[in-house]
Amino acid sequence: MRGSAISAGHEITLKMAKEILKMGGNAFDAAITAHLTMYISEPCMASAGAGGFALCYRPEKGVKMLDFFTQTPSQKNIERNIDFYPIEVNFGNEIEEFHVGAASMAVPGSLAGLFELHDKLGSLPMDVLIDPVIDLAKNGVAIDKFQSIDMGLLKPILYNDKSVRNIFFNGDKLKKEGENIFMPNLIAFLDFIKQEGSTGFYKGEIGQIVSDYSIEMGGFLTRNDFENYRAVWKEPLKTKLNEFDLFVPNASSIGGAIMMILRKEQSKEACDKLNAISNTLAVCNDLQNIDLVMQDYYPNSNFKKHSSSVSSKGTSHFNILDKWGNAIALTCSLGEGAGYFIPGTDMQMNNMLGESFLLPGGFHSWQPDVRLNSMMTPTMVLDSDNKLRFIGGSGGAGRIPYMISQVLDRYLGESFHLDKATKAPRLYIHNNTVHFEAGYEVEKSWIEHNEFMEWKGASLFFGGVHSIGIDEKGTIEAVGDQRRYGSSEVF
Repeated sequence: MRGSAISAGHEITLKMAKEILKMGGNAFDAAITAHLTMYISEPCMASAGAGGFALCYRPEKGVKMLDFFTQTPSQKNIERNIDFYPIEVNFGNEIEEFHVGAASMAVPGSLAGLFELHDKLGSLPMDVLIDPVIDLAKNGVAIDKFQSIDMGLLKPILYNDKSVRNIFFNGDKLKKEGENIFMPNLIAFLDFIKQEGSTGFYKGEIGQIVSDYSIEMGGFLTRNDFENYRAVWKEPLKTKLNEFDLFVPNASSIGGAIMMILRKEQSKEACDKLNAISNTLAVCNDLQNIDLVMQDYYPNSNFKKHSSSVSSKGTSHFNILDKWGNAIALTCSLGEGAGYFIPGTDMQMNNMLGESFLLPGGFHSWQPDVRLNSMMTPTMVLDSDNKLRFIGGSGGAGRIPYMISQVLDRYLGESFHLDKATKAPRLYIHNNTVHFEAGYEVEKSWIEHNEFMEWKGASLFFGGVHSIGIDEKGTIEAVGDQRRYGSSEVF
């Protein structure tokens, strides 16, 4: 295998990562610059107020997982006035209600994750990785088609904070595709981070600003919550995928566990893909079941979810492979955003505590001081010689592990080229309706006995699986899923 590859959710995210690889940085260096770039290129998915997961591969060390997802506040006092209110988001075929405000914010992990990644696996100085993003912020980034769609959906939230309206709006009108986003305070913020590191965010003045705001407005975050946050290295989950080894994130992701349960269901005799999805959805519908099913199917997996709530909206993913064979798959999420931008940074805080369907016990039923669960599922596959064969991940809420699994089935199970495996029609069951893209051959019995909806073309409903594949000869492919207007390059 020779060469490098990137697949990402935005061409600028890819471009900035490529620059770092070209100057001699490794995949983990490039990932740091790419994720910081997302703060301005993909601001509805990424922010210093967000969190995520990464799988990191080194040829001599194998696969490790970095958990830098959001943490619930350590205290929960709801016997007072709290800043927590609904905003409706119109998805076209349905309107969903999300809650924003100070009481919707969880402790962010983005910067802790980047500095931990740099500390353990980086090779270039941090200022070398940050400076290109500062230059980018000075020039601004044009809104692409997918960001335009996302901004349109989240318009009420983006309009909420007067201090940043000029970033996303011209007067009262949302900026359109092709117009530039400028974040003037991001330049100073990145320079601050370059000087102070993550300590300046979590133990310095920024953590203090957010906690002061939270306390004053009726939120739950305190200074201690910021000071005690840590990004954590873990062993990923592992199972067989035909003759390959499949690696997915351990808790606090539950997306990895769901993908493993799906694989087990698919392996059952006479269980087609649709039945496997149906069975997996049934056993995972109650989050309490996931622990029990994992213990039954994979007794040595050491999986234990962290809480009873799950977050998965506002998600983006990228993959990077460098010339030394190092690789990273990184997925991040902001939720919908809390509608609060940290003063002097242009960075929006997450609203992970504000999605009703993620809290089965009702609002404020979250357990204090634990990682929130997530459906995000960065994925890697190795062959029997421990050589990397697939790197991937997706957005798409609860559909994430199911969509990645379908690409894997085509690519490694049916020997499709990666581009064909990605473009192939997909299938899912939502609200007791079988959804499938045109061209998918669905069992006749399912059509006869179930509600169904055929999508006429590829749709972002079915995720956006950005990936890199390496075949047995070492030939590299990279694909940015066009369902979410992804970008890719091998060089």
